[in-house]
Amino acid sequence: MPPDGDISFFELMTPLVTRRKLIVGTALACGFIAALFLLSQRRTYTASTTFTPENSSSSGMASSLAGLAGLAGQLGLGSSGSNSVSPEFFVKLAHSDEVLRSTLVKEFPDPDSAGAQRSLLRILDVPGRTLEERMQTAVRVLRGQIDANADKSTGIVALSVKLHSPQLAAEVAKYMVSLLNRFNLESRQSQSREQRRFSGERLTVAEQELRAAEQAQLAFLQRNRQYLDSPLLTFEYSRLNRQVQLRQEVYQTLTKAYEEARIAEVRDTPVLTVIDSAVAPVRPSGPRRLLGTTIALIFGGALGILLAYLAAARDRARRSPAADYLEFRAALEEARRTPPRA
Repeated sequence: MPPDGDISFFELMTPLVTRRKLIVGTALACGFIAALFLLSQRRTYTASTTFTPENSSSSGMASSLAGLAGLAGQLGLGSSGSNSVSPEFFVKLAHSDEVLRSTLVKEFPDPDSAGAQRSLLRILDVPGRTLEERMQTAVRVLRGQIDANADKSTGIVALSVKLHSPQLAAEVAKYMVSLLNRFNLESRQSQSREQRRFSGERLTVAEQELRAAEQAQLAFLQRNRQYLDSPLLTFEYSRLNRQVQLRQEVYQTLTKAYEEARIAEVRDTPVLTVIDSAVAPVRPSGPRRLLGTTIALIFGGALGILLAYLAAARDRARRSPAADYLEFRAALEEARRTPPRA
């Protein structure tokens, strides 16, 4: 050992050379176990689709609501929120229980039975004592096999489904896009229905306010035919005229918004534009057997090296007392054979 107590390169490599069989055996054992495990796993296929949502409603409705919001601010009323739906909304919606449960009860072609139609819940064959327990377990399983993400720069949503059958994965992906489209369409129709109701109620009030402002202006003109000769009466007429004009503008905006909300309430135009439709993949996406086996071999080699150093340290600890004892006996025998000096 070097005088400074450091371990030399020869001593560092000695356990690796003397116990190379242990290292190689551990690596091969880990690789063999990983290969058997990966071979026992069924192949999975990933079907992907991309779509983009309609960010807002029609331009006429948007302009009417914008004008109504401005007038509502002038009248001291609260303005309604935006009608747009962000792409992240569809990412969250794809993982929601409502969409996943609807997908599980939908019937798809069973890949294990030619021509048979079964629900996805039965195809996945999720265990459970009751139907609700099976449904909740299947929701968690399906949520783990679905990946959805949104590109903020382009507004494109990518949805991928990973299942054991390529045709089933593609059909499930297509059906989920149709579910998202139907949910958003019904949501917008419901929103338009509420907007129509609000616009109708507000339109009735605005009409009454307009008629009252017009009656007040008419009564003023009947009482003051020569109001231009008086500055005070001219100012009063200008105030009443502004009220009439404001009420007219509110009434016209609400009338337009009411009619457009009635049209949007029954509109069934799809709000999702599919860019890439899901197709059955040809190559499996998993399990990656070669990569998994390689990683297992590397891990097994590292584990074998660790075991080799632990074994070397154990042997050194076992040899140290015996070596000290032998050295002590040799020194004692040499001392006995040496005669004492006079």
